[in-house]
Amino acid sequence: MMGAVARQVQKGLGQIRQTFLGLVARGGSKQLQLTGVADEVLQEVELIQQVGFSSYIPENSKVVIVPLQGKTARSIVVATTGGAVVVNVAEGEVCIYDQFGHSVWLKEDGTHIEGNLFVNGKVQATEDVLDQKGSMQEIRDAYNPHTHGNSPPPSVKME
Repeated sequence: MMGAVARQVQKGLGQIRQTFLGLVARGGSKQLQLTGVADEVLQEVELIQQVGFSSYIPENSKVVIVPLQGKTARSIVVATTGGAVVVNVAEGEVCIYDQFGHSVWLKEDGTHIEGNLFVNGKVQATEDVLDQKGSMQEIRDAYNPHTHGNSPPPSVKME
């Protein structure tokens, strides 16, 4: 009797699709076309991402596919890896990156940004602002006392 029940349970479990790995055949940020085991094709599989984060998953990325209620037709993607660009981070680090080589990398010594920075709003600093030639304070220090011949220094100083 117990053997028969065990066989029925195993048969039932065999009909429930377990989580599996696949590859992205057509990329996207909401729905993907995937290839699974034995070259099966899964169409319009929903990509589940964290709130506040959205990324376009490129072709040939590896994905974790979860068949909801054990049904392949109701699958979702919950994790991805292996795009053309992959960043390896050290312990404690976090990196947000794209496939164009841009990144925001949170490291122990601070935030590193690779690529152009476009800001729509104020930029405020509690310390000095530097570029390759010097600092904003050095500009002030040079401007405030400067004169042209016998003319007086600027009437409005840079603060």
